[in-house]
Amino acid sequence: MYQLKAQTAMNYGPELKDVIPNSIRALNPDLISRSSVNFIEAIPASSHVLVLLVDGLGEIQLQEYGADLFLTQSTIASPMRTQFPSTTPVALGSLGTGETPGQHGFVGASFFLPEEESLFAPLRWGSSPHPISMTPSTPLFEWASENGIDVASIAREKHRNSGLTKSVLRGGVYLAAAGLDDMEKIIRDRIKQASAPALTYVYWPDLDRVGHVYGPGSSQWLKELSLVDSFIARLANVIMENGKRDISLVVTSDHGMVYCPEARRIHIESSIDLTRDVDLIAGDPRARHIYTRAGAARDSAIRWQSVLGEDFTVIPREELIECDLFPNFDPDFYQRLGDFMVLARNDVMLSSTTDPRTSSLLGQHGSSSEEEMLIPLKVFHSGLNA
Repeated sequence: MYQLKAQTAMNYGPELKDVIPNSIRALNPDLISRSSVNFIEAIPASSHVLVLLVDGLGEIQLQEYGADLFLTQSTIASPMRTQFPSTTPVALGSLGTGETPGQHGFVGASFFLPEEESLFAPLRWGSSPHPISMTPSTPLFEWASENGIDVASIAREKHRNSGLTKSVLRGGVYLAAAGLDDMEKIIRDRIKQASAPALTYVYWPDLDRVGHVYGPGSSQWLKELSLVDSFIARLANVIMENGKRDISLVVTSDHGMVYCPEARRIHIESSIDLTRDVDLIAGDPRARHIYTRAGAARDSAIRWQSVLGEDFTVIPREELIECDLFPNFDPDFYQRLGDFMVLARNDVMLSSTTDPRTSSLLGQHGSSSEEEMLIPLKVFHSGLNA
């Protein structure tokens, strides 16, 4: 039997999926989450928990470039894992539901939907397919709101009616913010006006955008990281100003990022050995779902591994589940997975004409390396380090 092993990040215990259930537990320990949860001791009992997700802020990059940052110096040093594949829609699906990708069904940056007979990209999702039909999971924000918690989400206006928001992040009120200064004002007002117990989710995307275009560690990325760090420092001061109210600020992310120079790109459509028998190409350039014609999956997977060599790991669909890259996998989502996945190691990537803009970017993620999988968990509580 043809066997391949996955490259996986170390297990650091808690995962991104555990953040919101533990935040709810901190607000009301009598509320029991529907899913199994790894306990996050760093989130203490609180009257209000603010969860800030900084898109694209990996723990490895934070350690490498953040020695002088407020965020690095002033909080606990406790990395945790995001979900695999290490990409935004997968991570936000788990953040919003408290479940693994195998349970909520978002298995990549894009993937095949058999019921639609087409590829589906959650970040470009509007109203079709219907957001509520995409996953059996009930969003935690909605569940918390129905159980007496004052819930709010703060993000840009364009995300308010996205399919991803309506599917896995709905619940409570949505407060639109144009930039960091506007976001800070809204958060200050929210702290003053929210009814305890309160849960506030804050999403900031720009570090990820800059990292994709210029690469993590670039001068542009470092400038954006500094702006985010100053924003976090000001939020921590807000917590200090309300020290008697047991307010917690939890800072985390959805994934890290790898710099992939142009010389390390392999273009799929330039190789007849890679395109032969392939029907669809999906996922991220570092974590591709490959869908083949009927009966060609095994031979295609062997050929891809031979052509790509040691910089990539090719994993057949069955082994993706067997080796627990998709734990608690719902068999209803079986055909959403590629016939095999191709995971990048080191600084390589697989570009494709299916996503030319994404394939042109210097900063990439999606695979299972520590640079992509490890994310920060930083907690401030009532003005004191947790």
